[in-house]
Amino acid sequence: MTETSPRRLKGHKATATCCIPSRDRPGLILTSGEDGCVCWFDMRCKGVVYTMEVGKEAISSLCFKSGNENIVYVSLGKEVKGFDVHLATSWKPLETYNYNKEEINQIACNFKSSFLAAADDGGDVKIIDIHQKCLYKTLRAGHTSICSSLQFLPWRPWEVITGGLDSKLVMWDFSKGRPLKIVDFGLNDSNGGQCLNPAFVHAIAVPDIDMLNKSEKICAVARGDGVVDVINIESELAIMKSKTSIKSHKGSHTRSKDSSPTCNMESPDQNGRKRVHLDYSLGGHTAAVSCVSFSLFGERGKFIISGGNDKSVKVWDWSRFFDAEQTNGSTDLLRSNINLSKKVNWLCTTPTETENLVVCDTTKVVKVYSVFEEATRPISLHVLSFSENPDSEAEGERETLFRKAEILKMMESGVPVCNTCGEQVEFDANGEVFVACRQCHFPICRDCLNYELKEGRKVCLRCGTPYGESSLADEKTEGSGNHSTMASHLNEPQHLGIHARHVSSVSTVDSELNDESGNPIWKNRVESWKDKKNKKKKPATKTEKEPEKVAQVPTEQQMEENLSPEAAEPLSTIIPLSPNKITPYRAVIIIRLIILALFFHYRVTNPVDSAYGLWITSVICEIWFAFSWVLDQFPKWCPINRETYVDRLSARYEREGEPSELAAVDFFVSTVDPLKEPPLITANTILSILAVDYPVEMVSCYVSDDGAAMLTFESLVETADFARKWVPFCKKFSIEPRAPEFYFSQKIDYLKDKIQPSFVKERRAMKRDYEEFKVRVNALVAKAQKTPEEGWTMQDGTPWPGNNPRDHPGMIQVFLGSTGAQDIEGNELPRLVYVSREKRPGYQHHKKAGAENALVRVSAVLTNAPYILNLDCDHYVNNSKAIREAMCFFMDPQVGKDVCYVQFPQRFDGIDRSDRYANRNIVFFDVNMKGLDGIQGPVYVGTGCVFNRQALYGYGPPNLPTLKKPSSSCPWCGCCSCCCPSKKPTKDLTEAYRDAKREELDAAIFNLKEIENYDEHERSMLISQTSFEKTFGLSSVFIESTLMEYGGVPDSVNPSTLIKEAIHVIGCGYEEKTEWGKEIGWIYGSVTEDILTGFKMHCRGWRSIYCMPVRPAFKGSAPINLSDRLHQVLRWALGSVEIFLSRHCPLWYGFAGGRLKWLQRMAYINTIVYPFTSLPLIAYCTLPAICLLTGKFIIPTLSNLASLLFLGLFLSIIVTSVLELRWSGVGIEDLWRNEQFWVIGGVSAHLFAVFQGFLKMLAGIDTNFTVTAKAADDAEFGELYIIKWTTVLIPPTTLLIINMVGVVAGFSDALNKGYEAWGPLFGKVFFAFWVILHLYPFLKGLMGRQNRTPTIVVLWSVLLASVFSLVWVKINPFVSKVDSATIAQSCISIDC
Repeated sequence: MTETSPRRLKGHKATATCCIPSRDRPGLILTSGEDGCVCWFDMRCKGVVYTMEVGKEAISSLCFKSGNENIVYVSLGKEVKGFDVHLATSWKPLETYNYNKEEINQIACNFKSSFLAAADDGGDVKIIDIHQKCLYKTLRAGHTSICSSLQFLPWRPWEVITGGLDSKLVMWDFSKGRPLKIVDFGLNDSNGGQCLNPAFVHAIAVPDIDMLNKSEKICAVARGDGVVDVINIESELAIMKSKTSIKSHKGSHTRSKDSSPTCNMESPDQNGRKRVHLDYSLGGHTAAVSCVSFSLFGERGKFIISGGNDKSVKVWDWSRFFDAEQTNGSTDLLRSNINLSKKVNWLCTTPTETENLVVCDTTKVVKVYSVFEEATRPISLHVLSFSENPDSEAEGERETLFRKAEILKMMESGVPVCNTCGEQVEFDANGEVFVACRQCHFPICRDCLNYELKEGRKVCLRCGTPYGESSLADEKTEGSGNHSTMASHLNEPQHLGIHARHVSSVSTVDSELNDESGNPIWKNRVESWKDKKNKKKKPATKTEKEPEKVAQVPTEQQMEENLSPEAAEPLSTIIPLSPNKITPYRAVIIIRLIILALFFHYRVTNPVDSAYGLWITSVICEIWFAFSWVLDQFPKWCPINRETYVDRLSARYEREGEPSELAAVDFFVSTVDPLKEPPLITANTILSILAVDYPVEMVSCYVSDDGAAMLTFESLVETADFARKWVPFCKKFSIEPRAPEFYFSQKIDYLKDKIQPSFVKERRAMKRDYEEFKVRVNALVAKAQKTPEEGWTMQDGTPWPGNNPRDHPGMIQVFLGSTGAQDIEGNELPRLVYVSREKRPGYQHHKKAGAENALVRVSAVLTNAPYILNLDCDHYVNNSKAIREAMCFFMDPQVGKDVCYVQFPQRFDGIDRSDRYANRNIVFFDVNMKGLDGIQGPVYVGTGCVFNRQALYGYGPPNLPTLKKPSSSCPWCGCCSCCCPSKKPTKDLTEAYRDAKREELDAAIFNLKEIENYDEHERSMLISQTSFEKTFGLSSVFIESTLMEYGGVPDSVNPSTLIKEAIHVIGCGYEEKTEWGKEIGWIYGSVTEDILTGFKMHCRGWRSIYCMPVRPAFKGSAPINLSDRLHQVLRWALGSVEIFLSRHCPLWYGFAGGRLKWLQRMAYINTIVYPFTSLPLIAYCTLPAICLLTGKFIIPTLSNLASLLFLGLFLSIIVTSVLELRWSGVGIEDLWRNEQFWVIGGVSAHLFAVFQGFLKMLAGIDTNFTVTAKAADDAEFGELYIIKWTTVLIPPTTLLIINMVGVVAGFSDALNKGYEAWGPLFGKVFFAFWVILHLYPFLKGLMGRQNRTPTIVVLWSVLLASVFSLVWVKINPFVSKVDSATIAQSCISIDC
């Protein structure tokens, strides 16, 4: 039977974490909590006896000193403190040990009171000598993750047993500091391709020395998969160890095939008995078991008590297991079950007849139950009777039966839980649920109400209504306990649309797909959308004089009249550069242009006849370099800075007491292969999005899984679960960044500016939760390394639909929603939606661009936010206010009308300090992009960009530039029949049609501003269903959403069809014969779809904005390895070549509209022609070696005028760079790294991109370059020193070799010819060293670590050794010099 009215012990101010009983003084209980206090309770007394204020941090564990219970040890954070009970007045620690480097999880004292053990999050176990008060031994290398529990073996004084979140149970001989035996529960997995909860070891228990006669030498293990194992340490564990060790040495871990539904029995021990395996088939836990203990009451050690995250406590008669085995039954193993309202943190038993089971759950109230053992009946839990003197035994029995009837009634009716203590609310005298406040029905029990009244708080905590003064009728509170697991909800097809999905039981939390009443989230979510639409309509109809006019005014314009002076100010401002900085900069550019003209005049008119071929080659190369410089330099003519005012945005759109009127934003995160893009990194990106500083109802996160990987899906389940804890933590303490991996890895003072006393303990608890989350995700990744032959299966046994990533249906799953799952504090969470578009053979899917377009359509159907932010899976939100920064531009009526997107700069983590390969791209993001912001806006760089959804649909800006009346031919194709209709409507409609239509593009899309001027009949004529279906596809729901300029789901949409429609728009054939990828959405035709997409928007007349907040908005990762970096640059350059060879080439596309400014076009031309610079660059880098080897030079003998020209050119280059650094704030090292990698990339990746682009576009040959890892270094930035061979490395390696050979040959030739040859040699060697210095980072990467010998030492050693060798040979000091006279005299004396 189940008891639900335990005795409640109150004394803690925060969650109770641990409890231990006294063996010497029965009835004495010690409890600890997150408030840093230890409470002493005597069951004979009513309240707390003592309260020890140990510290401000949460206490994780307690233990008595064996044989002297006056000494108690407490673990807080990373330290252990010892206290003496007799010093109750001071509570100063007698001992303090700070040996653990990570947070301690559990401590234990051995039987002889000689040693104290402490297990921490790092997997280490510290053995402390209590007598010597020093560290005795550190046990490490046994656990690869958190060590969660430990116990000394009372029958083996030098051994300790530990369990951890790596699913391992380790027995140690701590005198030697090494593990004796290891059991890995993770190996006994018989679930095939299913992904289930890992068998983490959360707690272990061993019997006391006086229990050994009954219980033998055993150990009880509480596992994360809901199983309680009882193993024989002396016999079975040795057998298990021998088997697992043999398998591990062979490298193949076989999985257990025993899947008995009754007992799940494992390998027998030496006595022929099998391990006790208590799981759900025996009535056990359905979630992780968090604690386990042997009984001290009755027959000591007879029962095992376990508590778990399924909010239940189980009492097991484990000794009956072997009797059940003989009778093939298991009905008597589970003797009793206690259902709680919260998860169990800890439990213990006492050696008393009553009040002998103490439970610490996640509340601050400790519960005490009474367990009685009867000879003939199963063990039962009796309700404690608090009546002092009953009249008779019959009356006592009647009282007990009456209370039991009340309990059964409470269980059947679904009584709410008290919001203060966590217990169920009682019944009143009428048999109805007790209701304290009849205004809001706030759930609070009678005891807590009395406590509130005693404290003087006589009003409801929720609504503020005085208790007892409401006149509302008494209503029964609807039950809120009808929760089910996530897996059960996902088993219902109506929640998922056409393709039902069954989620595996990775997550054991309550359902996030149903609300508290058990209704589907989608139904509630759609109803909330309707309510919001109705609320938006009401303010528009307040003014009855001009209702139609008000209805057409945007929200931000309606508020202009009632704004405060501060809120009415602009949300952003342009900060032009100081004239002292920009004027000299522009003057030097003009001077440099003039010098270049004079320089080329001199070069062309002064050929080198002796080396005509070298001369003409150098002149051609120099002319191309000058052309490239002009394309790069002049778009930086008008650089600007911008400043945003987030506080004004809040004052304007988030007025106190009113709903937030900020615009909604849909986040897009795209991933393909979880084995190459780690799920943990993707999870951090998603968590940072869900925790942004923005109204939750305005945020939706869509995750595109283009590989249809079950690993991604399962990791998203775990991420959604962890977000319920992480999001409120971030918002409560305003932490930055809000990606947990990067927040916890910061090497800064995390206490800075933190004033809440609870921050330290909550941060520590959150860090531990995140470590457990990481272990679960890593366990999924480890299991996914080897795909089963039959493919992955789901919990119900059906195959995972995405087993074939190239042939699978579309899948959509909503994990979080506005009316569904809430965080642990009861607040709403942003929406989180999983999307995997349909893939079929024979269809073009267009990689990332196609996936992004699928997300555009899905989000339009489900949420239709007016703005979209896309991020790569490895780019997390580093600034939680980044969205507000972007909204300062979009929601400013004076600025946002013509803005198509707001681009943020890319910032990166994990790059080496010197940024050897210019991964940060500082010059591009801090110089070039600022320059473009002063023209028509920055280019789109693929991530960290907030889009106006209307711009993605191909619409023009509201302030569309006036176009000239079109001629008879099409503006860009020259043909009147290909895109211009021949049949004309009436005159008025024809003129409106021509004014609104984008005449340089061939899609039948209309400007919303013009269309809304007509009535329904005229509008239906203008917007024919046929033309829109040809443009947007066959989805009426999506087409209607495109007409909603300010977002929101159309009122006419049937909510029950939303998921079905969303599945339809991600079909592989949806884009056939439409304008997707051609004129709307992300544009196809290049691997750098970002450049094309932004270019098309600028051609339509939109402008973009560059936003650089003080704290970087987003951060990502970049390849720091040489080969990976070159292949990244190769892909970018290949995309530019593809655009150059396509119809969207900026050299000729978009002239008809006249909306793309010339400097902006020049910048786009530069983005597509820069790969072709590789051809003259590699020729120019070869010239120094040829000149040194042949003795010729590309420049004739210099005159005074020529010398001045060369000097002026070099000075203008230097001054331009200095002034550029001055106004941009870029460092000289970043500029030099950029110059170096311009040469490195130009002579390698860009060269291959040119040839590959021509082969692909002209011949249809797609060339792939393979990369093979050769070596690695495990030190910091070890990836920097990995040597990978690829064909891209051949050209720069060749240039380095021939230039070094040329230098040696030049010195050799000068030594042979004498002093007159040293003058010309200087210019040639300087030229060669220019090449070598630019390729120096490449040389370092090519040579790797080289035993930590600096590369410059190796380089100079080779060069100097070669030069001195030549000098040595020339001098020849050991050979005597003989003049010609001596030789002639010798010849005369010889008789020939």
